[in-house]
Amino acid sequence: MKTHKILSAALACTLAFTGCTDLDETPYTFVAPSSFYQNEAQLDEALNSVYNAFRNCAGNWQNIMRLEDCTEYGQPSRSAKNDNVNINDWYDINNTNSTSTFPNMWARSYVTINRANTVLARGEGVSMDETAKTYIYAQARFLRAYSFFNLVRLYGGVPIPSSYTNSLEGLEIPRSSVEEVYAYIINDLEYCESVLPEKGTSDYDIWRVSKGAAQALLGELYLYRGSMNNDASDLQKCVDYCKKVINSGTYRLLDNYLDLWYCFAAENSKNNDESIFELQYAAISGQDNQMHRMFGTFGDSYYNTVGGSYFYLRTGPSIYAYESYSDDDVRKQVFITSGTARKGSTETYMEFVPEDKGKFPGSKGWQCCTPGNGKYYDFTTSASLLKSANNFMLLRYSEVLLNYAEALNKLSAASSEALSALNQVHTRAGLTAYSGLSQDELDDAIAQERGWEFIGEGKLYFDELRTDRLGKAVYEFISRGVAEGMQYFRPLNFVPQKTFLWKILQADLDSNPALEQNPDNVSDPRYPLSN
Repeated sequence: MKTHKILSAALACTLAFTGCTDLDETPYTFVAPSSFYQNEAQLDEALNSVYNAFRNCAGNWQNIMRLEDCTEYGQPSRSAKNDNVNINDWYDINNTNSTSTFPNMWARSYVTINRANTVLARGEGVSMDETAKTYIYAQARFLRAYSFFNLVRLYGGVPIPSSYTNSLEGLEIPRSSVEEVYAYIINDLEYCESVLPEKGTSDYDIWRVSKGAAQALLGELYLYRGSMNNDASDLQKCVDYCKKVINSGTYRLLDNYLDLWYCFAAENSKNNDESIFELQYAAISGQDNQMHRMFGTFGDSYYNTVGGSYFYLRTGPSIYAYESYSDDDVRKQVFITSGTARKGSTETYMEFVPEDKGKFPGSKGWQCCTPGNGKYYDFTTSASLLKSANNFMLLRYSEVLLNYAEALNKLSAASSEALSALNQVHTRAGLTAYSGLSQDELDDAIAQERGWEFIGEGKLYFDELRTDRLGKAVYEFISRGVAEGMQYFRPLNFVPQKTFLWKILQADLDSNPALEQNPDNVSDPRYPLSN
């Protein structure tokens, strides 16, 4: 018998409103549609299941790990856990098994899409205030659009279900073209922009999708597509949407970069004035942030005495990226490079030393290859709790400023307004403002600023791919690491080109006979491989 129909099972999961975050978990409650979609409270509960499914995908540590380790900004932190060595050197990249592509992105994205479609279809039978229903619909459509945006950037054209499904029937859906997927996403986001209010201020509304989130995501979409296709009209739309967010007055850069992160500012960091849209977590079973555990420090047998959860090391910020920060850059302080850890009843002070080249235990006892990234951590509670409550931002104001600067600079040489937007982010980090940059120099400065600003946030892979910087960056990164004897570095097996698309998992292909696989990728011939 063929592999179980993963897409089918993923789509059918929409019937379960359990708040679970593990697709392998057996749901303990199923609610019949005929008895559930009766009022506004139940429709809103169904919407919460869409948020939960989206978080389960966009905040999945395996996906974040792969996005980071496919760039020069991430590297294996300890041993070869979860295949991160193969990720780092782009091994066996055209294989369709789960270790050579994103193992759960496809299925989890379609869980979100199907739950969103269910809310939209079942909501038609619910009698309630129409404005409130419109807000629910818009939030569902935003999460659906964001899911498709992730899929189209990774795989190209993908199937677009016309409605929801609650069975294994009717799933033979062919791939739509890239252009059709983008048109579908844009239609959803334009609807969201037209009906959603600005960011809420109450405890309940502050984390909900807002008009600003739709505008920021449209800006990011047009920058991505415009960069891929060298399309000036898309770049102008990026400028226009970013300007809407900037002119709204709803968002601002926090004065201190460290205040963005739960590790340093605890509860005050959640849903702050710079945050446009973020994934919500709490120290509750099934609701906690697993990235704290998977991207930790110290070592598997050690734990930080106030760490919120044990650390199970997978990946970390690359040593070379860490060394690229100026000591005056406050963003360098987000990296955890020292601390006291406990093993049994013994506490030991450890410190990261870059010159150790990832060898561990290091010269000062550090138990893994890389620094830790404080963006992932919760240091507010005892490690014995085994749960972490830090949120994870997907859209924030600094990204809007850098998107605006990049698109404007590509459209208008030596734009003072583009330079001003870049300098807002640059000087917030404690650095001296840029001046007198040419168009190419400003473009390069924006790309570097993205690296310093967004390391660990799963964005840099897409930024480097769309600007055709990724192949050169990983080639130089791995070549340097191999030459210098960096721990766990092996010769590069493949150099991605701008046209790179990931393979769809064979199990996902088996679930949909109408689905066609992406062609094999060809390594960039500009960078000859040594092996």
